[in-house]
Amino acid sequence: MKRVFIYCILLCACLSCSKKKAEPDVAWDKYYPTKIGSGNVYEFTQIKIDVLAERRDTSVFYVQELFSACISDTNSCKVYAVNSFKSETPYGPWQPYLSSSVQKYPHSIVEVEQNVPYQILKFPAKFDYSWDLNLFNTNDEQLAHYEKIQTTDTILGVPYDSVLVVLQQDFKTLYSWQYGEARYAKNIGMIYRKAIDVESQPNHAQIDLSKPIEERITKGSITQYRLVYRQQ
Repeated sequence: MKRVFIYCILLCACLSCSKKKAEPDVAWDKYYPTKIGSGNVYEFTQIKIDVLAERRDTSVFYVQELFSACISDTNSCKVYAVNSFKSETPYGPWQPYLSSSVQKYPHSIVEVEQNVPYQILKFPAKFDYSWDLNLFNTNDEQLAHYEKIQTTDTILGVPYDSVLVVLQQDFKTLYSWQYGEARYAKNIGMIYRKAIDVESQPNHAQIDLSKPIEERITKGSITQYRLVYRQQ
């Protein structure tokens, strides 16, 4: 009887260990490092379309984002100042661009852009988990969820083996499309972000409604960030 009891204990321990090994590594702070003095350099692309004005402008420049200081540290939240710079090349010379902040809570990350806070990450990271990006502002509810967890990815030829893919928005009708996506790599932070806000209106131009909206855009913008390198 004693042998059976010991066997059961060992069996439960083995099952417990194997279960833990099967669980994905979702140590959230590793996907959004906030080391002071570190940061990322991104290639930023913006496309603006206005068929009525016969306009399709594409601009490309580089953005350097640096964690400059921890300006508040309490039990509930740490607040970091983030300074951004821009350049025509990925290595400078850098000119001041934007100043923002990041609020790091025990289970979420909130980025404050132009005084508007967005809850960009919320944990635990799992497929059936969603949250409101606009929880801390007055905008309408916008639910985000993890579309992929610990996937592999390649940005500008550089491979990443542990990436969280967040679908921030995907609302499509016959005449409009709003889409948002962000990807976060382990020990790196954000490696990619794309935002689409476009429309396809018959009064803007003669359009073929049988085509997908991305092939008949008449007005709107598309923006994209792609990681070039990380500064330690």
